[in-house]
Amino acid sequence: MAVKMRNGSYYVYFRPFKDKKIGLNLYLRNKGEARRIESLILKACRTGSYGSLDLDSREACVRMFENQGWQLPPDLRGGSRPREELTLWKACELFLKYPEIKASPNAWRYISAIGHLVDKLGKDRPVKSIWVPDLKAYQRERLSERAAAGTINWELATLSKLFGVLIEIQHDGINPVHLVKRLNDKSGERDVYLSFHDVQRIMDQCPAWFRPFVATAYYTGMRRGEILGLTRKQVNLVKRIITLSPDHTKEGHWKRVPIHRNLVPIFEEALKVTTLKSEKVFLLQDKKGVRPPGIETFKNCWPRACNALGLEKPWPRFHDLRHAWRTNARRSEMNPTIAESIMGHCSRRRSVSERYDRISEQDLVQAIDAMTFDHGPTEIFVAGQR
Repeated sequence: MAVKMRNGSYYVYFRPFKDKKIGLNLYLRNKGEARRIESLILKACRTGSYGSLDLDSREACVRMFENQGWQLPPDLRGGSRPREELTLWKACELFLKYPEIKASPNAWRYISAIGHLVDKLGKDRPVKSIWVPDLKAYQRERLSERAAAGTINWELATLSKLFGVLIEIQHDGINPVHLVKRLNDKSGERDVYLSFHDVQRIMDQCPAWFRPFVATAYYTGMRRGEILGLTRKQVNLVKRIITLSPDHTKEGHWKRVPIHRNLVPIFEEALKVTTLKSEKVFLLQDKKGVRPPGIETFKNCWPRACNALGLEKPWPRFHDLRHAWRTNARRSEMNPTIAESIMGHCSRRRSVSERYDRISEQDLVQAIDAMTFDHGPTEIFVAGQR
């Protein structure tokens, strides 16, 4: 029996029935939790009693049987026992505990979306009663609150993913979100450039613990979720490279991000602060102790800084730092292939020469060191606004 880390999550290698050795991805980053689930599955398989498995170990056990083509025992079949009526709140709890969701770099975004869904649809609302008219009414109500179409689409996509999890664990068999047309989010597209001066002004208005997040986004082009989830093992200050595995990027691909020389002292200071409870690089330190910041705490800092400066609306957003990085890279004449590699996006199909062109860590560091960050005034254009 063995528990090993592979591609950012723990796999268990064991013989559940004392014959064939198999491997099973538990979609976990906690070794202790992986060992616990391994022990529960082994006990269930050896005794033939699966009824006492909790949600996480039950899901892993069902996946194991399906992966191996084994017949599911009666205790693991969804129809073997009656279920109490599932409320939206209970469904959200099941969703957030699901291994693939817990391990997702978008977990914090799911939590944020769930807050709006529960508020509008009702905490005690039976999940099976949610249908197409309810979802269309949800779209209208969120639009009346001036929520962006893209934000509403993401919230319903989260609900769709929730229904997908319920179907997979055999709690429900219908996903009504598939029957609702997405809102057109082209009208809210943004074309933004933030000047170096304005980024500094906003940063100065932010709490001290939040400033490293801003600086990292500005000098690397990384997404908010990538920075929030950044761990010490992913940062190599000697080579000045951040390495993100597929589990930590939106695209689901490996990504290497060079650390600009201006970021080195910021990372050095951040890495001095430690806590046994977390391997995160950037932590919040106050009278309550040292801990990773909660998503709501994180989200509030940027708009409060914009408000304190008395900026005219539309305000710049934290994500606009990523837009600014891409513009600065182009205006610094960075090689487009290297820029796309750092961003993690590729808007076009790469040519054969680009696919086989090896970008070294030295190439990345040299490119970021040659980049400049002061290329004109702030410009914010939102489609449909004048």
